[in-house]
Amino acid sequence: MLKRGAVQIVMALLIITAAAPSVHADINDGAGTVGAAFLKIEGGSRPAALGGAFAGLANDINTIFWNPAGLTAVHDRELTAMQHFSFAEINNQTIGYAQRIERLVWGASFLGSFTEIERRQGPTEDPDSTVTIGAFATGLSLAYPLSEAISVGGTAKIISEQLDIQNAFGAAADVGLVLRLLDNHLGIGIAVQNAGVLDGGENLPMALRAGLAYRTWKQPAAEAEADKPIPAQEVWALVADAHLPLLDANPSFHIGAERWFYESIAARVGYRIGLNENPSDGLALGIGIRRSGEDALANIDFQFDYAFVPDANVGNAHRVSFITRF
Repeated sequence: MLKRGAVQIVMALLIITAAAPSVHADINDGAGTVGAAFLKIEGGSRPAALGGAFAGLANDINTIFWNPAGLTAVHDRELTAMQHFSFAEINNQTIGYAQRIERLVWGASFLGSFTEIERRQGPTEDPDSTVTIGAFATGLSLAYPLSEAISVGGTAKIISEQLDIQNAFGAAADVGLVLRLLDNHLGIGIAVQNAGVLDGGENLPMALRAGLAYRTWKQPAAEAEADKPIPAQEVWALVADAHLPLLDANPSFHIGAERWFYESIAARVGYRIGLNENPSDGLALGIGIRRSGEDALANIDFQFDYAFVPDANVGNAHRVSFITRF
């Protein structure tokens, strides 16, 4: 049977893993006062490479984990999946899907963190057995444009934590707002995340995110065909976010930049500034490759993203993800 102390160790590892993509482990007076710490995992390689600044940019399927109102940027259908490689063989994954139905956009998401632990009846070299423990949240999202400039959205989530002898369930909700101003060059986003509770009475890591994003693009050189318009190509995106945990941590601020080259390759850099008594600043780097399919896949757009977040204290983190638009 898994000892209580082992459960506490695993919970600590999940908390550190959630922070690993962009910060050092935060230790403050309120630390450990909330449950379901895995919800702090930031979904998507592209947002992670931007230093965790995405609430205002919110223009692809990744926004389902950041600001559900941004799903109105999905034109037809988008699918994404991410694998996060960090330390202690803890696996973090996200999956998201969104589809437009006239003006309404709906989406479904999965966010999970899992690891394998060993069971022993005594001080043996080999374990008697192994068991997989972890936690996950599944969500259903809706987003709707109130006007050309204003979109609103929300996500309802079911939460499950399975820690062998200690299981917990809960429910939570995210709500968000996005403003698109200056002919869609300027984005302003606000989202409340993880408003809910576990069945044991523990609070969730509820937080407020607010962000700004400024984008530039160029019009295509070729004339668009009447039945197949050529979209403008993004060039620069400059982003800044404030992340304000409402129960158990201090604020953090995030900045990032993205530059697209040759309409197919993106370079990204980001930085996080945390207001803690312990060092919590963090650099992030990333790349993206985007191509359209040919022949039978002519109507499918593929994007592969990678983020690298170095951290001298808890180890380097790598994220690999893809987005498919069809």
